[in-house]
Amino acid sequence: MKELFSELIKIYKKSVRVKQIKKRSIENFSKFFISFVDHNKNPKDNKDKYLHLKKAGLSYIRKNQDLIYTELNK
Repeated sequence: MKELFSELIKIYKKSVRVKQIKKRSIENFSKFFISFVDHNKNPKDNKDKYLHLKKAGLSYIRKNQDLIYTELNK
């Protein structure tokens, strides 16, 4: 899971250049993660195929906020 998030942070850092406060930074990264998971979702599809991945990812983000925040601001 750590390797996945280190790669996601690298991708995210390419698009975001502004340093933000911790709460806003984690919130925006969480939104980025959800959009990354849902990028191939069919709008007509009511089922959420990757719900387990979203829950695990958001849980990881919540538990490791300090680590993610420091990685985002390197």
